[in-house]
Amino acid sequence: MHPDLTDVNESTVAGLGRLARFFGFNDVMGRLYGTLLMSPDPLSLDDLANGLKISKGSVSMNMRTLEQWGMAKEHWVRGERKKYYMAESDMWQVIRNVLGSRERREVVLALQVLGDSVERLKTAEHELTAEDRALAAYYLERISDLQAFFQVAEMALNTVLGSDNSLDFDAVTKIEIT
Repeated sequence: MHPDLTDVNESTVAGLGRLARFFGFNDVMGRLYGTLLMSPDPLSLDDLANGLKISKGSVSMNMRTLEQWGMAKEHWVRGERKKYYMAESDMWQVIRNVLGSRERREVVLALQVLGDSVERLKTAEHELTAEDRALAAYYLERISDLQAFFQVAEMALNTVLGSDNSLDFDAVTKIEIT
């Protein structure tokens, strides 16, 4: 392989490792995903472990997580008993998978916690002193602002995740090498 191709591959894989940390994943998951994404052929656990110089156990554990997030899929290779994998190359699908399972869950949980807090304050209202009622009113105002924020976040996630083709992805220009 030409040295420039090797350098581009390595820098892309390393960059995805760094980017993974930004999104709350570990470096190994990012590098595994990058390696799969940059490979035109399916790769086995052994291929991944040898290529990234990490243990097969780490590869296996992180590949299960990548599969759960919909970032990689097992790929059957005729005549092979080993498991092979390929990356989900549709970045919008990867984003929808992650947002749909992780962020949506966190937004729903935040709304539940805030709703429970409102109910608790309203239930305790008759037991509070005048001073405590003033503080409870302040809390309710702040919680109301938070609820509004998380409701907007939930609507935004639902808009992004609502349909598989909500954006015109063909309108995005791709780099062509001639």
